[in-house]
Amino acid sequence: MTNRLTRRDFIRASAASALLLSAACAPTAPSGGSSTSATTASTGKGNPYPTYAPLANGPKPDYHTEDPRFDDGFDNYPANPIKTVAEKPGSGSTVNVLNRAYFPPPTPFDQNPTWQEVNRQLNANMNINVVPSPDYQTKFVTTMASDDLPDFMHIYNGYALAPNLPAFFKAKCADLTPYLAGDAAKEYPNLAAIPMYAWKNSVSAIDGSLYLIPIQRHLPIFPSFGGYFFANTDIWNKEIGEGYIPRNADDLKRILLQLNRPQDGRWAIGNQAGASTASEGGPFALSAYAAMFGAPHNWKIDSAGKLIRDRETEEFKAAVGYLRDLMASGVFPPDVATITQTRPQHAQGRFVMAVDGYGNSWIDLWRQGAQFGNRFHMLKPFAAADGGKPQAFLSHGFISMNVLKKASADRIKELLRIMNFLAAPFGSQEDLLLSYGLKDQDYTLDAKGNPVPTPEGISRASYVPWRYIAQHPYVNYQADLPGFARAAYDAQQMLMPLGVSDPTDGYFSATAWGKGQTADVHFQDGLIDIILGRRQLSEYDDLVKAWQNEAGETVRKEFMDSMAAARA
Repeated sequence: MTNRLTRRDFIRASAASALLLSAACAPTAPSGGSSTSATTASTGKGNPYPTYAPLANGPKPDYHTEDPRFDDGFDNYPANPIKTVAEKPGSGSTVNVLNRAYFPPPTPFDQNPTWQEVNRQLNANMNINVVPSPDYQTKFVTTMASDDLPDFMHIYNGYALAPNLPAFFKAKCADLTPYLAGDAAKEYPNLAAIPMYAWKNSVSAIDGSLYLIPIQRHLPIFPSFGGYFFANTDIWNKEIGEGYIPRNADDLKRILLQLNRPQDGRWAIGNQAGASTASEGGPFALSAYAAMFGAPHNWKIDSAGKLIRDRETEEFKAAVGYLRDLMASGVFPPDVATITQTRPQHAQGRFVMAVDGYGNSWIDLWRQGAQFGNRFHMLKPFAAADGGKPQAFLSHGFISMNVLKKASADRIKELLRIMNFLAAPFGSQEDLLLSYGLKDQDYTLDAKGNPVPTPEGISRASYVPWRYIAQHPYVNYQADLPGFARAAYDAQQMLMPLGVSDPTDGYFSATAWGKGQTADVHFQDGLIDIILGRRQLSEYDDLVKAWQNEAGETVRKEFMDSMAAARA
């Protein structure tokens, strides 16, 4: 899934903040009021993160790399699923959950034998409040201000979800450090199997204490954080050449002009503007071009130790100019500024190339394209200039987090045992139940033993947001797309050696998640005008200065202060 903060979202969150700040019990801001370190070196508390321990008894994947930054892949669902949680984790109590709707509403509990079976195996009454996405921020802020918190609270969109989150976590949420730090996590082996980067990059620790448990995702990037070039395989092979990779930016433009056939209703490339969003991917998938031109991934640290934002570099500016030139050359469709969803049009063949993401994004493109007889492949990253170093921007390695309310030690241990069950490994009996439901009621098995869900089973099992309370590490598995697991494995082998991470991953800036979001929207709106030719490229530097003055300098200082605190 992807999360973007629109103007409407930001206004909603800002309005909701008034409610939070007016609450009598509202916690105060962190020391200094600006930044909180996500690391622990300055606190003297030691490492708050679990010791990473991959499961030794899980099913054997068809595609595996020892490095935990790589995802396992399975061509088929493992035969003879094992049971990984020997005893029921709950005590028979009610567990209240606040979660966001990522899917249509599930079958209600009283009509849902699958949900009832999960409760039976958990020995807990899982009372899940699934809030529609447009209402979740307001609901969460209202919940923060109350004294009646649910046991599990879902945090999506990072720290932009609500104001003053670090202080809220410290005041009202459980410090999980005694239960999960270091080898203590061995009590919850499925949680200890979550890769370390997901814990660190999600800013799950505040001032040396662990509060959040991340929902891990793959490191190859996904929209709206960026993407990679995908091409229609049959057209590419016929008109450009099988396996051909552009040599540089000029060669890419040559290819796009060659592929462009507007007279036939076919354009070379297309990506939506993403107007009015604070998106790392940028308008018209700009970040893919920025990577090509050697720009940093969001930020870089210069030789003097100063953080520099990508937009402050000449490489990023060059990418803007290049994309503006492509737009003027007519290789994008004329309605590109108003396209709201790129992927369906790419899948149908309206344009030959587009920037898209790894994981679910690729799966969706693959599946949609198959309906029209179209196949797609990811191009190997290349540099804009001869002799340049190709880059593949990486994701932050998580999609969301969950926090637990303060409670007794026994209650926290019970809740963590429940999360441990929900995070059971892919191919386990627990995972089969949580993902697909009850055999012969919610799914059947195909000739190779793969679960084939029924429409009713999807509503009874998949739509209940178990995977957004806790989940095993991401795996590449799509039995209905033969060859996908291998293609994803090959893609990771190609991308990860070229991978570039954001150096601010794991550090916190309050302004970045607040005023910085609106400053990013203003900057990106200006970029859209420049790329579409409505403003001159000579106005670019003014956009950067406006961003610096509105929030950028403050964000930079807060991140650098957080980094300095970690080194102290």
